[in-house]
Amino acid sequence: MKKEFSLLLAALVSSTLMACSSGVQFDLPATSDNFDQSVTYNNKVDILWIVDNSSSMLKHQQNLGAQLPELVSKLNSLKMDYHMAVVTTSMGGTTPDGGKFIGSPKYVTSSTPDLVNSLKNRMLVGEAGSSNERGLESMETALSASYLANEGKGFFRNDALLVVIALSNEDDKSVVSNPVSHYVNFLDGLKRPWVDGTRSWVFNFIGVLPTSKNCTTFNDYSESGLRFMGIAEESGGVQESICTANLSSAVSSIRARIYQILTDFKLSKKPVIESITVTINGQAIPRSNVNGWDYIAATNAVRFYGSAVPAADASIKVDFKPAEAN
Repeated sequence: MKKEFSLLLAALVSSTLMACSSGVQFDLPATSDNFDQSVTYNNKVDILWIVDNSSSMLKHQQNLGAQLPELVSKLNSLKMDYHMAVVTTSMGGTTPDGGKFIGSPKYVTSSTPDLVNSLKNRMLVGEAGSSNERGLESMETALSASYLANEGKGFFRNDALLVVIALSNEDDKSVVSNPVSHYVNFLDGLKRPWVDGTRSWVFNFIGVLPTSKNCTTFNDYSESGLRFMGIAEESGGVQESICTANLSSAVSSIRARIYQILTDFKLSKKPVIESITVTINGQAIPRSNVNGWDYIAATNAVRFYGSAVPAADASIKVDFKPAEAN
């Protein structure tokens, strides 16, 4: 019996050596990144709207308000846990109502009665505010430790994605040195990064862009929001023109960016891209940047698009062959 075993072992060693000498390579097993659990991503989002309430802004406020039903419907359909609050840009003048959340209660959630109208009423802040718009100062004041511990208590959550959205037809006039770096540093100090080192906040801007030709808003204001744009660029946020018939595209782009940040799934290893398969709740999802998934090489992540964006309680499975197997 021992002799037979020795012969068998010798045969196995011999075949292995032959395979190596003939150039045969043995594959590593396929990898499965299975996010199969009750909640597969952090669905908490705190959204702060900075709404310019100077002259000429009412129509833009109305255009933004018209997009709220669709926004709320999409957030609810994906089972997002969101808080939303509104501040104005008016930190001076005769009606200094900036630096604090507008309305009562001070912020809304998915369980707020008559949510859409309650949020819309906060957006329609009128045109009587200061013409010296200081929206970034207003944001900093409303997100200060003292305000969040008192009147603004409950809005801010350490484990939520902080999304700031500014609507203005002029640039910010807050009185600080190096405003872009000042407010980026403020938000970095307020929000600790995710475990992978990426920022847990994103800034978005809807306003006058220097690339927009013949972009003059109501009353012919056409000052580019360079400070807002600088912060948006630094954080990877959306920059959209205010000079459109409606703001549907702007709100849709911002919503998509929120989903990307929350639902991008970083893979454990570099994949053979062609080997990636994705299922959501057991259903195969096609590779498509319209209504499917795609691979983002820069972050080694799978990103979802359109109707394929998963709900917060979806069962997501990503299988792939590691590139190191080749």
